[in-house]
Amino acid sequence: MAEPFYIDAIWLSLAFLSGILAKRVNLPPLIGFLLTGIILNASGLTHGHISGVLHTLSDLGVMLLLFTIGLKISIKSLIKREIWAAASIHMIISVLAIGSFVFFLSYLGLRLLSDISIKSAMLIGFALSFSSTVFVIKILEERGELNSFHGKIAIGILVIQDIFAIIFLTVSTSELPSLWVLTIPVYLYIIRFVLFKILNMTGHGELLTVFGFFATFVTGALSFELVGLKPDLGALIIGMLLVGHNKSKELFERMMSYKDFFLIAFFINIGLSGIPTWNMIFTALILLAFIVFKGGLFLIIFSRFNLRSRTAFLSSISLANFSEFGLITGLVGVQLGLISNDWVIIIAVLMSFSFLVSSPLNNYAHNLFNKFKPALMKLNSGQMCVDDEPVFLGNANYLIIGMGSIGQSAYTYINSEHNTKAIGIDYDHELIKKIQKQNINALWGDATDSIFWENVDLSKIKMILFTMSDHVSNINSIKEVVKFSNRSFKIGAICHYLDERTDFEELKVDYIFNYKVHLGSDFAHGFLGDFNKV
Repeated sequence: MAEPFYIDAIWLSLAFLSGILAKRVNLPPLIGFLLTGIILNASGLTHGHISGVLHTLSDLGVMLLLFTIGLKISIKSLIKREIWAAASIHMIISVLAIGSFVFFLSYLGLRLLSDISIKSAMLIGFALSFSSTVFVIKILEERGELNSFHGKIAIGILVIQDIFAIIFLTVSTSELPSLWVLTIPVYLYIIRFVLFKILNMTGHGELLTVFGFFATFVTGALSFELVGLKPDLGALIIGMLLVGHNKSKELFERMMSYKDFFLIAFFINIGLSGIPTWNMIFTALILLAFIVFKGGLFLIIFSRFNLRSRTAFLSSISLANFSEFGLITGLVGVQLGLISNDWVIIIAVLMSFSFLVSSPLNNYAHNLFNKFKPALMKLNSGQMCVDDEPVFLGNANYLIIGMGSIGQSAYTYINSEHNTKAIGIDYDHELIKKIQKQNINALWGDATDSIFWENVDLSKIKMILFTMSDHVSNINSIKEVVKFSNRSFKIGAICHYLDERTDFEELKVDYIFNYKVHLGSDFAHGFLGDFNKV
């Protein structure tokens, strides 16, 4: 009876220690979790209890991930041509290029490639044309760019790819969805109304958490599985239906921590796929070069759809990896007799290698763009881009970066109490449109973009306030601002922890507001001020 308990302790301890080790060498913790799977695989602890537990947790993690991402996606964004058309063109070219290359290699005498037919090669090309939803979301989270324009472009591409995956699974297994699938549009219309009513009654405690799990696994995943559709697609769509509710942001923040734990199992599972031979590793290393091809192809396609070179570059570097869906495609190929089971292990190794290469590249994505900016800027079409940033800030004297609840409060205070002019900048298009309707002077722009700071006129600005909720975004933005050696404006920033304050001090920020430390004193100050007026 005690054995499962000790096994759980082993994999949790290994995951924790490997995650810390990866973080110590400036790699995302997910690389450590991959290492955990490899260690468990080599130790022989891959069967029975641990395999079942990790598989279940992995599935839960992916569904929670898609639900939380759905809470950040508007359906309107998916019908933009820079998303659906770019995803379609990229997939067609990738399948043809990778599939043709694999078929060509079959003539070179490699054992694993010797019996590959053109049909099998194209199946492998299709498997490797996808980008990893889990990896991309984790990378964007760590950079604080989930809500950025390039982040939403990348997420939109992943959603379109997921639709292609559903079509493939339906066609390849010859199992059409149930006729009940025709009721899905009606079901979604009704369930949205029901979920909105329930969400209004949940309050802000543990019931909100239970609602998140209920919406993800019951109204989303289970409902879609019952009619023959992918359960994780159901979780994604249910999340998208809740975007308009005023508690969607709170629900997102509540479910994120649970999602992170379950996804640990996802990365460990990749390492448990099987022990590769040297032949498999060699084959994976040959195919690894296609992450450069995939990223470069996205870069060219995005540029042709009038996205600025920086947006195109950051979106492309996020998507330059191989996907967990490749494993599913590989298993289908094995069932159809098109490829051997060895290819499932090769795809798992290839995906792991792509994560190892892409992680450090994504960590330094902004630095890489700045380094190669002269060459990358040549990709700009010269026409008006959908993500053009402001150059003139009008007569504003105060610039607020980040127009969430804190930024909007600062804007209101500056305009009303000091009778001066402020302007806000945020990289969330939907938020900017919403607050502009409230007569708030705000424009869309990405403060982490060096080009924005090079072009914008700051001659009238006396102070810049950085109020973004994500610390990494504030740091990246301030790094660009402090390059102004002769600046006449002051810089203020908000932090939540003492180590964050240290980061700002190293950047010579003029004023640092510790949100948690000053919250009580500000409350007392406001209360006493109002009380003394009575």
